Amino acid sequence: MDARKRLILKEIVDHYIRTGKAVSSQTILEKYGLSVSSATIRNDMKYLEKHGYIRKAWSSSGRIPTAKGYRFFVDWLLELSELARKQQHAILEAYAFQKQRLDELLQQTAFLLASLTGHLGFVLTPRIDQTELEFIALVKLPPDHALAVLVSDLGIVESRIIPTRLPAEQLEKIGNLLNRSLQGRRLGELATELSESPVEGWADRIIQDAFALIQQLITPQLTRQRLYTEGLAHLLQTVFTWEEAIEEARKLLCLLEDESRFIQALGKTRPGELTTIIGEENPVKELHPYSVVSLNYGYDGILGVLGPVRMDYSKVVSTTQYIGNRLRAILTVSRAAAS
Repeated sequence: MDARKRLILKEIVDHYIRTGKAVSSQTILEKYGLSVSSATIRNDMKYLEKHGYIRKAWSSSGRIPTAKGYRFFVDWLLELSELARKQQHAILEAYAFQKQRLDELLQQTAFLLASLTGHLGFVLTPRIDQTELEFIALVKLPPDHALAVLVSDLGIVESRIIPTRLPAEQLEKIGNLLNRSLQGRRLGELATELSESPVEGWADRIIQDAFALIQQLITPQLTRQRLYTEGLAHLLQTVFTWEEAIEEARKLLCLLEDESRFIQALGKTRPGELTTIIGEENPVKELHPYSVVSLNYGYDGILGVLGPVRMDYSKVVSTTQYIGNRLRAILTVSRAAAS
């Protein structure tokens, strides 16, 4: 089948799916703007009918698709879907090569999940205690403070203004000492050691100051995770009427802002594990009108899709699995490059 006949067949199937009406050669010519004559389209439709892709409708002179025609259309959609996955693969790989900031990468991942499924896409950041220290910077802020910045091997950045009267020269020495001594150490293990080893046990004053500062920086934030979401408005329009959507939006937004409760709704999973929670199976009441498909992409980070209970699970599961595996691969490459 040549390209024009394939296009005409796809247009016939598409038009019939959308309208439920038989398709004539004149309809194809008017609706789809093909730069050929009506006679050419009629001849191509005769070819398609002869080979079993379309048949004449009983009630008109138009044609409707056969099972063989539908199969051709579905296979074409699958080809497009595969192409889309390859394009997303290229996009995500480009992010890795450009050393894109982690927050931008995760927001883009949530957008991809939402746009590919038509539901709400979400990404929960990795836990910083599952990552390794890349470097620490300490910058003096007058009169009695310093800006402390910690960067993990995944690019997670934690910054805090901390009280200290140490001069800029001393802070620079402390930063150098910490980077020499602790680079590559897992932050969770480091926090445990700091809590078990009193700072004042060190004789060297610089070491005391260094460990006191890093203790302030990492301990309160180790298990905190940020949630990125995209597609909330579309989800609510899919599940509820306009009147219902306003109240449900309020409930869902409150839940999404309470990251600890949303994490509870996802449950505990192992890296690479995909889970599906349907409707009232969810322990969180606000999520009973929805289903959640999620995947642990590593470092206790989770991504997935929140959609109506009546959704295309095959599409959502495959999309979540694919994007999750790509994100995990990128983070693995980034971690290897950092080390």
